[in-house]
Amino acid sequence: MSGTPLLSTAAILAQAQAMSPVADPTPGLFAQNLDLLVSSLNAEARLSERGAAACSGMLALAERKRIEVSHWCAAEPEIVRQPVDRPVFLTGLPRSGTTYFQYLFDREPSFRMMRTWEGESPCPPPAIDTASAARRQAQCAEQHRQRRQNDGGAHDSFHLSDPDGPQECVMIMDQTFGNAGHYWTFRVPSYFDRVLDTIDLTACYAHHKRVLQTLQWQAPPSRWALKWPCHLLALGEIRQVFPDAAMVVTHRDPVAVLASNCSYATFLRGMFSDAVDRAELGRQMKDLVSRHIRALVDFDANRADGVTIAHVDYGQVVADPEAAMVDVYRSLDLELTPAVRQSIATWRAENPPGKRGVHRYDLSDYGLDVDEVAEEFAFYTERFDLADKLRA
Repeated sequence: MSGTPLLSTAAILAQAQAMSPVADPTPGLFAQNLDLLVSSLNAEARLSERGAAACSGMLALAERKRIEVSHWCAAEPEIVRQPVDRPVFLTGLPRSGTTYFQYLFDREPSFRMMRTWEGESPCPPPAIDTASAARRQAQCAEQHRQRRQNDGGAHDSFHLSDPDGPQECVMIMDQTFGNAGHYWTFRVPSYFDRVLDTIDLTACYAHHKRVLQTLQWQAPPSRWALKWPCHLLALGEIRQVFPDAAMVVTHRDPVAVLASNCSYATFLRGMFSDAVDRAELGRQMKDLVSRHIRALVDFDANRADGVTIAHVDYGQVVADPEAAMVDVYRSLDLELTPAVRQSIATWRAENPPGKRGVHRYDLSDYGLDVDEVAEEFAFYTERFDLADKLRA
């Protein structure tokens, strides 16, 4: 777009190295992925001047985290020799209740989840420098306070997040620049296609594992529970890196899923661009949802024997989360103890629907027809027995 400020891969990498207190032991790692993203941003994203500056800083911060994780793994080789045993990947269609379900899973003390402050600042490894960890946690809390003050809590109505709460793996995958989720935040259709068709996601998940190993280093051993909707796009690659991983997948009516994605993407893109075409965005989000659905159906139909994958209905998670948790725990060979049941009930009482705002959306705002979308995704609702469930 004429007049749009251009981003520079070289400038982003230089800014990241200048921000980092350590030298990069693996210069160029994922630089090709970053270059793909930058090229798409420059050609397609229609960034405002303020949006371009914010985007550049965001990408530099992600690269700084990658540099520091790489430094620790090189300086302390024992880090990458640690096992990451039997991780559980909490995933599902984007906007299908994965975050809500993650918060319920966080009531289980045997699981280790990445906290928001760890995602924002993973190094030094928290267990070896508790003073630094406390400072980073306080800094994250202050950043969240300022954000809520500035936007009036608008973001909270879209996405549940707390400084010390469980955070999704997007903060890890950002470091690899192999993040399909950038499509919510930016108009980058060519980059989205390249993530799914050409970027080496196995290498991205190998780095994901290094981040987990860094975070857990010298801490008491725990089983990781890892959440992100875009994990659906790489279930095969995840199994290559984590061969004993289990999957927990949430499901929701794709009509409601698509409408919610459109609304959320409108909010996110509006922070970086002054030119958001809702009809076009509707088509792009339909493609995004479709790619998630087809990846899940293909994996489910062709998965190898012995792969644990538990399916959870969004409506049940909201209406009767204890029953949903019992089913998932059974699939994972775990017991839902009375203490965890009580913790779930307490958390729900303290976080009733609408506490942090209400997210309203309508598919017709994006040039999409409810019946046409329902028909297009009927193969998904029928496969997972969702056809007769009420939309929520």
